[in-house]
Amino acid sequence: MRVLFTSTPGSGHLGPLFPFAHALRRSGHEVLVAAPVSAQARVERAGLAYLSYADPLERDLAPYWEAVRATADFEAANEIVIAGIFGGVRARAALPGVELAMDAWRPHVVVRESCEFAGAIAAEARGIPHARVGAFLTQTEDYVIRTAAPVLEELRAWAGLEPDPEGRTLDEAPYLTLTPPSLEAPGVTVASRTLRFHDAAPRPHSVRDPGEPPLVYATFGTVAPTLGLFPELYRSLIDALADLRLRLVMTVGDAADPAELGPLPDHVRVERWIPHAEILARASAMVGHGGFGTTLGALLAGVPQVVVPLFADQPYNAARIAEIGAGLQADAEAPETIRAAVQRVLGDGRFRAAAGAVAHEPFTLPPIEAAESALLELVQASGERRVA
Repeated sequence: MRVLFTSTPGSGHLGPLFPFAHALRRSGHEVLVAAPVSAQARVERAGLAYLSYADPLERDLAPYWEAVRATADFEAANEIVIAGIFGGVRARAALPGVELAMDAWRPHVVVRESCEFAGAIAAEARGIPHARVGAFLTQTEDYVIRTAAPVLEELRAWAGLEPDPEGRTLDEAPYLTLTPPSLEAPGVTVASRTLRFHDAAPRPHSVRDPGEPPLVYATFGTVAPTLGLFPELYRSLIDALADLRLRLVMTVGDAADPAELGPLPDHVRVERWIPHAEILARASAMVGHGGFGTTLGALLAGVPQVVVPLFADQPYNAARIAEIGAGLQADAEAPETIRAAVQRVLGDGRFRAAAGAVAHEPFTLPPIEAAESALLELVQASGERRVA
């Protein structure tokens, strides 16, 4: 079976696809990731075959990001990003390259992440079945579809498809996720085609020397530095934790230069990028922005966290972490709240116990290798005559 994965370039969007891509490749299937040129380094680090297409022009993206920065309305900002950027500029820029990838490689099935819509449209136009991998909690996934679907009507018409302003074809696609059920918001309706899995791939494991200061991992993802939050936010976190007995490891992403943070205390290490699994295996706590991939990664490693939400779905994720007792929420504009939360999370074992309980929950779910069967069934139902 040939499986084409399609994604926007952010780590939080590519990251959820990678475990499924690796699982399918381990099972002997051909896997190709189609993503913008700006995603190249991230896909190559994951060791996956990669086909690039053009990023949108900066002049097309700039007005939307300016509108996001100009509004204090959190929901309005989300709508601008989902409808204007993901459903509009990025989908329009991606569609020609995604179509070429499908016509040249002829996949049996397309698997997209939640905010990549060109793959869904191109697949439908060619009669290729498609599935999606969740990059959010279910409540956010539903919001993304409702918000993007009306904007996608222009591309659907261009591709010769029937109108679908409510996004039924997007919603009906099988929804693959590694999210433990307890992380979902109470009362949220889960689609019947939701398929939850457990990634049983070996994870790094480390035992901390009890005489050593605890290690705190801090990351605000890859987008924050591009929004003018670097270096001030990062330096304020370093200064807030400077006199605590801990070791701080911080990542700033490829778009930021660690040198701009100035002189660092001896117990602080700053890198552009470190594999999450590697550092979380040694961490006693994490300070993060509430990005879904980062938040879920810490939970699955059993690491309690202090969530400092900045934008997008991050306040929802922060609220869920606090509600399940796996961490605390803090305020980016009040570094003293981050400091106090870190002290509480490190000093109260109940936070680690709650995170550990969530980390064990996925072991009741099917292994990620079972996604192969779900995709094969999808292909066979679409009328493919033969799949290797």
